[in-house]
Amino acid sequence: MDSNGTLGVIAATVAPFFMALGFIIWEKTWTVHKGSAFALNMFKCNLASLGFLVISFILGWTSNGSKVDEAFSVESVLFLVLSGFIGIIVGDLAWLEALRLLGATKVLVIDSAKPFTAAIMGRLILNEPIHNLAWLGLVLTITGILVVSLERERQDDHNKSNTDDSNNNKDEEGGTEEISGLPLMSERKSWWHFRGYILAIGNVVLDTYGSILTKQFGQGMSTWAISLIRFGSSGICMIIVSMALRISLRKKEEEAEPGHESENPWYLLPQMNIQAWSRICLGVLFVTFICPALSNYALFQITLALALTLGSITPLYALILEWPFHGKQPTLCATMGVMFAIVGVVVLSIWQK
Repeated sequence: MDSNGTLGVIAATVAPFFMALGFIIWEKTWTVHKGSAFALNMFKCNLASLGFLVISFILGWTSNGSKVDEAFSVESVLFLVLSGFIGIIVGDLAWLEALRLLGATKVLVIDSAKPFTAAIMGRLILNEPIHNLAWLGLVLTITGILVVSLERERQDDHNKSNTDDSNNNKDEEGGTEEISGLPLMSERKSWWHFRGYILAIGNVVLDTYGSILTKQFGQGMSTWAISLIRFGSSGICMIIVSMALRISLRKKEEEAEPGHESENPWYLLPQMNIQAWSRICLGVLFVTFICPALSNYALFQITLALALTLGSITPLYALILEWPFHGKQPTLCATMGVMFAIVGVVVLSIWQK
């Protein structure tokens, strides 16, 4: 592996650390203040875009000595906008809806197919060959990630069960009413699951294809400029949606009863104090600024399969960071999962091609 490839592996490996750190920093701050996923996506895309704009002016808009007019052709810019729309807006919303319909465990299992999807699509579209041993690395890495993710999910469920058990007696009084709705719920359950699986699979394909478009049409651009186009266009799109809904529903707010306090609409930012906003902004710095910048750099230095596989190891870092932040010690099962993933990453890094 050459020096650029080594730097690409390092960048792709470090990027998920900043994502995990950002998630822990802003953990529950947004949801406690009743902020929606759409509003968070809108805020972080636009805030990070301001940073990408400033850094692009300072460090440059192109890479490898490319000329601005050649790198920033109309076709390249439009396809990067499309990659942002596919991966950041549609993909994220599909993932969140799948999470609601299926639950975290099933979505995590489906997400594990992303590196394999990247390997196949990278071979078919980008003509990136993969060594036979690299497939072993993929299997080991994803197995480790799955073990860690499912173990964390099992622990969370176990902790929640204690709270649920304490409320069982209260729920029994309303049991007759709940049972009367079971036939209708069971009829809908299969449809909900079908929709959830389609959305989860769609997110895997869309996210992978968004990365392919970035690699195809971001040649010659700096990682800052690529991120600016993708996140900036997505952020502007969400602002337009938010403003349109705000204007169309303003009349309803004026007709609301005096003294009636409605919940914060999903398309608007929540009201928070300076301390809460500071935590969110710090999280955005790690999750939506540093992480994508490193990931985009790595995307052009190593194969798509390796880049997306390394980008999937966020649960490993989260497991490690939860110890000093939350006092949660890793279980033996989770530790074994980390070891599997490390061996897989080493194998995949050596035999990526």
